[in-house]
Amino acid sequence: MQNNTLKRDILIFPKFKNINKIQEIRNKYDRLANLIAPHITLAFPFSHNMSNEELIRKLTNLLEDFSPFTIVFKGISLSKDNYIFLNCIQGNKEIIQLHNKIYEQILSSHFKNYIKYIPHITLGKTNNIMKLDSFDYEFTTVVDEISIELIGEHEESIIIKKIKLGGYTC
Repeated sequence: MQNNTLKRDILIFPKFKNINKIQEIRNKYDRLANLIAPHITLAFPFSHNMSNEELIRKLTNLLEDFSPFTIVFKGISLSKDNYIFLNCIQGNKEIIQLHNKIYEQILSSHFKNYIKYIPHITLGKTNNIMKLDSFDYEFTTVVDEISIELIGEHEESIIIKKIKLGGYTC
């Protein structure tokens, strides 16, 4: 597989204490539940001939200006195309700022300004959100690292690098 055909993305993997509640819903409604952990997408899947090393360097430099921050997720909504989203109720500003900076400074050729970015965790897809009305949990954690993911041949998640906010690689 040539480097420019690789699909990568940039994600936050939140470390919620009660993340099993999210995974229970994903196991029912998300075909990718066993391939990738619950996540917040900062940069959507992209193909680019930039090497992993260059992407790591650029993202590390960008993240030097960001400090760890708290996120809180609660409540669900349904997108126009029937995706179930777990809503972000705290940390939106920081997540959007990270998203915007990644596209401005690293992936400008991939930015789609006609799509409004709304921080969320995808729980799956359904035609009937009513079944999930009782899903009223709150999820809180501190975001202190960002991951670069390679999307494998079978859509599995392969973490290339985790980078701490403040620019430290793990």
